[in-house]
Amino acid sequence: MHDRLAGFIFLSSVFLSSTVTALYAAEIRGKVVSAAGGEPLARVQVAVLEARREAVTTNDGDFVIRGLDPGHYTLRLNGVGYRLATVEFSLAADEAGKEFDISLVPDNFRRTEKVEVKGDIFQGPDSPAISELNLTSTELRETSTVVADDPLRSIQTLPGVSAEGGNDFFAQFSVMGASYGNSSIYVDGILVPSPFHGTNITQGATLSIFTSETLEDVKLYPAAYPEQYGDSVGAALALQTRDGSRTAPIFRASIGLADSELLGEGKLGKDKKGSWLASARKSYLGYLLRNRLNDTHDNVSFYDGDLKLTYDVAANQTVSFYGVGGQTLYELLDLAYAPTPNNIQRATNDFEMGRMGWRWAVTPHLLIDTRAAYFQAPFYYWNPNRKPLNNVHYAEWVTGGSLVWNWQKDRVLEGGWTSRRAATTEEQTLYNPNGTVESAGSQSGVGWKNDGYVQQSSSFFGDRLHLAGGLRLDSSQQFDFHPISPQLGASLQVASATQLQFGVGRYNQFEFPGYPPILIPPPLRCPIGIESYQAANHYTAGVEQRIGETTRIKLLLFDRQNQELIKESFVDPITETCASTHGFVANERDYSRGAQIVLQSRTANRLSGWIGYTLAYSRERIPICCDVPPIWIQFPTTEDQRHTLNLFASYRINPTVHISGKFLFGSGFPIPSGSATGPNVLRLGDYQRLDVRAEKDWAFTRWKLALYGEVLNLTDHNNPRYFYTSYTCPPNQPGCSSPSTTVVTGQGLPITPTAGLAFEF
Repeated sequence: MHDRLAGFIFLSSVFLSSTVTALYAAEIRGKVVSAAGGEPLARVQVAVLEARREAVTTNDGDFVIRGLDPGHYTLRLNGVGYRLATVEFSLAADEAGKEFDISLVPDNFRRTEKVEVKGDIFQGPDSPAISELNLTSTELRETSTVVADDPLRSIQTLPGVSAEGGNDFFAQFSVMGASYGNSSIYVDGILVPSPFHGTNITQGATLSIFTSETLEDVKLYPAAYPEQYGDSVGAALALQTRDGSRTAPIFRASIGLADSELLGEGKLGKDKKGSWLASARKSYLGYLLRNRLNDTHDNVSFYDGDLKLTYDVAANQTVSFYGVGGQTLYELLDLAYAPTPNNIQRATNDFEMGRMGWRWAVTPHLLIDTRAAYFQAPFYYWNPNRKPLNNVHYAEWVTGGSLVWNWQKDRVLEGGWTSRRAATTEEQTLYNPNGTVESAGSQSGVGWKNDGYVQQSSSFFGDRLHLAGGLRLDSSQQFDFHPISPQLGASLQVASATQLQFGVGRYNQFEFPGYPPILIPPPLRCPIGIESYQAANHYTAGVEQRIGETTRIKLLLFDRQNQELIKESFVDPITETCASTHGFVANERDYSRGAQIVLQSRTANRLSGWIGYTLAYSRERIPICCDVPPIWIQFPTTEDQRHTLNLFASYRINPTVHISGKFLFGSGFPIPSGSATGPNVLRLGDYQRLDVRAEKDWAFTRWKLALYGEVLNLTDHNNPRYFYTSYTCPPNQPGCSSPSTTVVTGQGLPITPTAGLAFEF
């Protein structure tokens, strides 16, 4: 009887204990969204660390964790490609539960306490009347490579874009038949020529000085772009650097086969009125050259760093500073042949830039933005005897500003101006075989260039019709005329998911700074030389069909008509007086026209990416000398790649594993050469490249580890680099009219497996 009573008491106590525990057990639930756009995030790991309870978010971003006792807990959220987030919370004895709304921030996005929705998922805040291609922060990181974290190589993944000349070693790009030389790069509103490591010679390699970790926004305008970006006649690329997170310091360290990078960011001041972001990168490319290209003679290395500071001096005023700089070193080692005094044995390439900015939101409808910058890019080349061969120094001061006035609902007026003072000097020395100086020369150019623009964007008929137009005025010290360039874009919503788009614009590109003409000595004092600039007309028409909220298909027709205009000053041989051509006349004409079709999906949960096919025809016309009227011959330009296919796909398999890949195809660029059938007839052949990438994350209490694996050119397709073309006459025919042609190429990028580690803490 006593044993039965003891057993009954034990069972009763267990029952009462479990009942009390169940009575006070609570649950937490919530929703997880992306800070960049507000899309609910599926497949995110949510863990209560102290209770060792986990859940994975649903397709709607929701999660529920039940059975939590009263106490203090840490909620940790982890999704591959996103920063680790922790939230501390407490449950009281009488609390049934808590709800959370949490935003996760992409790895290379500033941490923010609010969701940042920036207009249309594909267009951003720009008017739909403007045709653009853009990359989100996540796409920017995934389309870059582990070997070279280079945003300009990410640009080469966009529809219609290719590496210049199909050369994998170049960060320069061509856009639907427009060369890199006819395209502009803007960094925080500053036009920046050649922000690269390395040299632009055919046997060299280049890498942009920026990384995907420090950029917030990337926009490519392929044609008929706003006159704000009208410094070139081909295409425009706008890069926006990101601010640091206004939180406690965050650090990220990356270690790869080609370079290592350290990035840190955090708040300025206890009241979070400002932020700082700093990064540094150091390469060891020589390892790849020796092991993948079997090149034991070249040593290439670089380092760079940047710093971004922002501070709110008032509730509606912010000042900022951005500085970036670095150096590239190239050395020729252990040659199997004896170099000559005119061979390059060592070269350095520097780039430094500093920019100051001030933004003043005068009213909620009026914004003033001013900026000033200085940058320089010196190049130095030495021969095996460490004597100078070629020294080039470019430097530029820039100041400018803009005003944006939302003067009425759906009516935005913008105006701006830029003033640039650039100077360039070049010194070149040639040596005799015995090392003595054979010749030395130098030239320099300096000048001012000023421009201003005004543009208006408006919406009508319930946001169904969008118009955006502008005018630009250019002035250059070298020229005595000031062209005015117009641009107009329009989009019409003909159905709920169907939009028609049109664009037209005129653009001018000046050689800047120009070298001064040669001055004939007294008594004539004639300036002898040629002034030249390029002018282009752009036309675009397209139709875009939305399929749901995250997918679109777009067809675009484009036509760029470009011409080079020259004005020549000379001494008339008959009158022996100073003379010049009457105004500017067309010297060369070219066009690039074709069609592009793009299918694109942009989502954080399902398969994301694009597939774009571009058909382009690029032809050039030049007059034959001395014929009046001139006879024009036509031939392909060096950017005449007829077929271009760009494919990118990205998918998050589970909370800790992500895969992506890109496939690039081009039907081949012409080789700059002449032949019996005409210039630029020979081609390199088809270009193909398949890259695959995988990332695996491990989350710890306060830090995170990511392992990257990537294979470049998985199919090991032979994509040779063009070096030069040589012409040889038969021994018995010196100066023959039809020499034999030899095209010299180098090894392209072979199949290259790479790996890297990243630590976030």
